[in-house]
Amino acid sequence: MFLIIVQKAKKDVATFIRIDGILPIFEYYNIPIMSNTRILVIEDESIVAKDLQHTLIKLGYDVPVTAFNAETAFMRLDEVNPDLVFLDVKLKGDIDGIQIAEKIRDHYEIPVIFLTSFVDKETLDRAKVTEPYGYLVKPFNEPDLRSTVEMALYKFAKDQETRNEKERFENALTNLDDAIITLDTDFRISFLNPKAEEIVGKNLEQAEGTDFFDVFEITDPNGSKFDRNTLHRQAVADKALDLDNSTIRITGSNPISASLTCSPVKDEKENLVGYAVLVRKGQTNQSKAANSSESIGSVVIQNSFFVKKGSMLVKVFIENINWIQAMDNYVIIQTASDQFIIHSTMKDIELKLPADRFLRVHRSYIIAVDKINVLDENTVLIGEKTIPVGKSYKDAFMSRLNFL
Repeated sequence: MFLIIVQKAKKDVATFIRIDGILPIFEYYNIPIMSNTRILVIEDESIVAKDLQHTLIKLGYDVPVTAFNAETAFMRLDEVNPDLVFLDVKLKGDIDGIQIAEKIRDHYEIPVIFLTSFVDKETLDRAKVTEPYGYLVKPFNEPDLRSTVEMALYKFAKDQETRNEKERFENALTNLDDAIITLDTDFRISFLNPKAEEIVGKNLEQAEGTDFFDVFEITDPNGSKFDRNTLHRQAVADKALDLDNSTIRITGSNPISASLTCSPVKDEKENLVGYAVLVRKGQTNQSKAANSSESIGSVVIQNSFFVKKGSMLVKVFIENINWIQAMDNYVIIQTASDQFIIHSTMKDIELKLPADRFLRVHRSYIIAVDKINVLDENTVLIGEKTIPVGKSYKDAFMSRLNFL
C-alpha cells in the first residue's frame, strides 16, 4: 500500500492518506500518476498497439516499445526488462499469444495481462493455464485500463511476497535438529523440513498431499496405536499431544524410537486449519518435548506466524499485525483483535518479518508501517496505541516515509 503524508497546520504533526483515497482527484483534473512501471505491449494490430501504448503513457507508465510477433516479443523482453506485459491472445504466427505467455511464465518473472476480443472456450481454457494476471477486452477505456494494470501489479506483488515468505519459512527450518511436518485438516502432508525428509525418505515434492497415516505407523509405550481420531480429539479439545518414547514405523523402513509433539494449528478466528507434528529421534522426556514444541511456536509459514497459545498453535497473518513489543524475555504480537505472547527476542522476530512492511522504531517496538494513523516528532499512533520513536531509529524511520 502506497502512503502519502500530508503536512498539517501544526508543523510537527502529519497524517497518512492512502493513495486510493486521492485517485479521484488525479482523475478529475486528468493528472497522470507518474510511475516507474515499465510495460511491454505485444499486439499484431498496429493501430491497437499504438493506441494502447499512447494511453498507457498518458496514464504515467513507461512504454518504450511494442512487439508484433513472438520473435520481436522475446527480443523486447530482454531489451526492455518490463514489469508487466500486455499480450494479444490470438497473436498471428507460428507461436500464438498463449504459447508466448507460457514461456514468459516459465523463464521470466513478469505478470501478463491478455488482450482479448471474442475468445472461444477452448482458447480461454488454454489461456487460464498460463495463470494471467488479468484480461483486457477490446475496445478498452482508460479507467478499465488503469484498474487492470494496478490490480495485476498488486496481485503479482502479493504473490511474490507469499513466495518469499515461504522461502523464509523453509530456510528458518532447514537447520533445526527436529523433524517438523505440517498437515492439512485431512491429515495430508503439506510441509516437511529437511530432517523430516530424512525420516520419511522422500522430499517434500514427493510426499506433499500424502496421507500422514499412510506413511507413519505410531505406537505409544503402552502399545496403543496413534491414529487420526486421537489427533482430532486432541484438536477439538484445544490440546497438544505429547507421545514420549514411542515407536515409529515408516513405510518400507525399520521402526525407530522417537518422541512426538502434535499440535492443532488454528487461525485467528479459532478455526482449525491443520496440524503440526514435531518428531525427535531417540528417547527423551516430557520437558524436552515441550521445548521442542516451542521451536515451531514462532516460525513463519508463507504469509503468517505459527504462534503458540496455550497448548495449541494459532496462525497469525502478518498483514494483521499492528505492532510488536518487547517485554523482558518475551515478545507481544498485537493484532487488531488479539494479543499473543511468545518466548522470543526482538532480533529473532525482526529477522522473520518482511523488511518492506515492518520497521523497528524503538528498542522495544517494531511497527507495521502501513498501519500508522498519525505521527509527530517523537511518537506514532496506531489505532489508539501511542508508540515512541527512539532517537537512534528516527533517521531510518523518517527515510521510509513520503511527504507531500
